[in-house]
Amino acid sequence: MKISAARSLAFPALFLLLSLSAHGQTNVQSLADRWVQAYNSHDRAALAMLYTADARLMVHGGPTISGRPAIREFWADDFEEGNPLTLLTITNSVTGSDMMLVHGDYRVIDREDGGLLGAGRFAHLWKLEGREWRLDRDLWNQPFEPYSETAAADDVQRLANGWVDAYNRHDRAALAGVYETNAALMMHGAPTINGQRDIGDFWALDFEEGNPLTLLTITHAVDGIDMVLVHGNYEVVSRDDGALLGLGRFAHIWFADASGEWKLDRDLWVRSDAPFP
Repeated sequence: MKISAARSLAFPALFLLLSLSAHGQTNVQSLADRWVQAYNSHDRAALAMLYTADARLMVHGGPTISGRPAIREFWADDFEEGNPLTLLTITNSVTGSDMMLVHGDYRVIDREDGGLLGAGRFAHLWKLEGREWRLDRDLWNQPFEPYSETAAADDVQRLANGWVDAYNRHDRAALAGVYETNAALMMHGAPTINGQRDIGDFWALDFEEGNPLTLLTITHAVDGIDMVLVHGNYEVVSRDDGALLGLGRFAHIWFADASGEWKLDRDLWVRSDAPFP
């Protein structure tokens, strides 16, 4: 079961994960700091260059903004509203060799008197391009309800259930169909698997290892009109006797296509030896 044991990755992957455990948190904080520095300098060119050319940005449940030029202009307009400073506090992360989720809380304060202008949740998905980390998916939301209520929302749960249903039927075609054509999957820090077809092939092999069932528990969500982060914990159990095969953390970023159908756009998994809080 690759979600639990990743036997095909064997010792090189284990070594990679051990090194990432020490190296990853530093990277996570440095990535958040890079965004903060560019934003608080109100330097739209520097901020835009943190993003991939085809990045997607969702702010406060509005329609997704696609592409670096449109994102640059959005932030340039944002700088004009109250001379703001934005502060980020990381609460969760999912780290890999070439993809990282940085997730937490934000505050926007007035540069003149420190007054609170806004607060909420953010989720940054960074991707390694060559030797440079760039922001690939970027979500912001104001917290109108506690995390527990957002995570339990019907729409968010339905997205998680769609993945679980296809996986637990061991239906390669149905599970591949959950993903966008150009989706990306990161498994336990290994290099990203790109594209719907290769992701389907990966899961088809995974079904053969231990006759697994995977259970998802949502703990966090950042939701918008056409872009949603679903984040939480997973368990893998044996279909034969219910024995625990593995557990860890997952993060799904879903995107609604032009027809309104939700597809899984970015998918990250990381193992753990103990349940997450």
